[in-house]
Amino acid sequence: MVCTLQDLLELPVLESAKLCSAADQLANRPVEWISVIEIPVENFVRKNELVLSTAIGCGHRVDLFQQFVEDIMFSGAAALMIAKGRYVDEVPREVIQFADRHNFPLFELPWEVRFSDVIHAVTRKINHWQHHILEQSEEMQQMILQLFLQGKDLSAVAQTLQQKIGHPVLIVDRHGALKGESKKASALAKRWPHMIEEHPDLLLWNPTTTFTTTYHQHELKTCRLFDHSLVLFAIRSIHQVQGYLVIDLPQDLDAQALLQMATIHIIEKAATASALWFQRETAVIEMEARLRGDFVWSLANGEIDSREQMLIRAKSLQYDVNASYSCIVGIPANLASVYKKQKNRSLPFENWAQEVTSYVTELLTQTAKTLKKKCMITFQSEQFIIFLETNGEQPGKQALDYLKRVNQKLSKYLPELVISWGIGEPHSGDKAFHASYSDARTALDIGNRQKGEGHVTTYAETGIYRILRTLIHHEELRKLTLQTIGKLFEQDEDRGLELLHTLKTYIRNQGNVSQAARALNLHRQSLLYRLKKIESLTGRTLTNPDDLFLIDLSAKLWTAGIADEQRK
Repeated sequence: MVCTLQDLLELPVLESAKLCSAADQLANRPVEWISVIEIPVENFVRKNELVLSTAIGCGHRVDLFQQFVEDIMFSGAAALMIAKGRYVDEVPREVIQFADRHNFPLFELPWEVRFSDVIHAVTRKINHWQHHILEQSEEMQQMILQLFLQGKDLSAVAQTLQQKIGHPVLIVDRHGALKGESKKASALAKRWPHMIEEHPDLLLWNPTTTFTTTYHQHELKTCRLFDHSLVLFAIRSIHQVQGYLVIDLPQDLDAQALLQMATIHIIEKAATASALWFQRETAVIEMEARLRGDFVWSLANGEIDSREQMLIRAKSLQYDVNASYSCIVGIPANLASVYKKQKNRSLPFENWAQEVTSYVTELLTQTAKTLKKKCMITFQSEQFIIFLETNGEQPGKQALDYLKRVNQKLSKYLPELVISWGIGEPHSGDKAFHASYSDARTALDIGNRQKGEGHVTTYAETGIYRILRTLIHHEELRKLTLQTIGKLFEQDEDRGLELLHTLKTYIRNQGNVSQAARALNLHRQSLLYRLKKIESLTGRTLTNPDDLFLIDLSAKLWTAGIADEQRK
């Protein structure tokens, strides 16, 4: 139900209103407000507004009169009523013809009809209509609340909404999974998976329409897919999109024709009440995720005392701990800087970071499922902990292949996010999970020191650094290391020349200047300058095998941990 122009013309105060133009379908023209406007119009007219005017200032100039009517029409007004008498003897024929061409209702009112009486009568009518809308929308909300209390599913909600608005309805979660459908929505439900598969951006909430009613702005998304004209209305909970109402319209029906004030309020109430189902599901999922996460964290820390206790907890969480697992640890390196680059920072950093880590956790889980591998995953203490099934040969390669797929997806959806990864070895025994986690942490730590952030490092490739870490407290070796490359560290700290990084890259490329220059993205001459600087500061020659061995050993000892001691 909407308050239309035809309804208002039935008011006694408007009995004498005369329609000048050839506008039709007055019963389909909603009216939500009324105002008195004279030139200039500017932006004072709202959509669906009935405008009253004396046309003072333009009554004797056809061009000004037509511009006045045009401005009101293109503002979205429902109609214009001109007081005929003092300032306008007759509405010019050219103006009437203009209104005819655009199917715009143009009326004449006798001068004796007071605008105040018209405004009073129309406002009462609109207020009565708005009160009826409120009753209808509140009734809709109460009906859905009763469905929730009765334990009904979201299909019952979709059916209730369809009965109110007369169109098929789907209810989906924010990932597009179908949660409910009305009885007449089966055709859309069958096509829906193909729609979101071919148009994944459909569920990225970028509203295409902002529908304004008296008190609110409602964000909608309209689209036409597979011969379906769809309207998506977000279901929100705590300012986050939890799902969508998907309304299927006939192709010949414009979305704006459907979404008038009465309907939009009913849909809004339905969306608000539907959030209860998502909140309940979210609460259950969060509780399960918390229990699973705590279990994985306990495995990583070796806090489960007996295998019997581990098996009992694993069974309750539907985990299989009898398979062989390799631990993978990942640490996001730049969440804060990525957040600062966001154009729309509507969420506080903590909430945004939680959304990002939840997304990555879900991606990690889905990738394991794609590879048909069991996994146990959590995000605790600012780190992703993944126990990935690596039965069979080459467990390290299996873990690397898994991370390769993960990083490919991350580079597509979160290209600026940098995560450092460490991969542990599979172990056996009661503390197998803790041992593999320790391996992964060691690999991650050494990889960050050796390669920098954003790389993948396996425990197997850190052997030499693990040996060197046992030597960093040897006093003679510490002194020799500081004497050899200590000045390089000071230069890097003071001038930012990255001499240590340059040295490591040069050694990694086996002394090939051209290859090292490309790896460092430096001009050859710039690299040669840095190498001369390194030789000058170390007092060693890079072409001398013994000197090069000592410099390389010192650099590795530095990376292994002497650098941390020096910073202290």
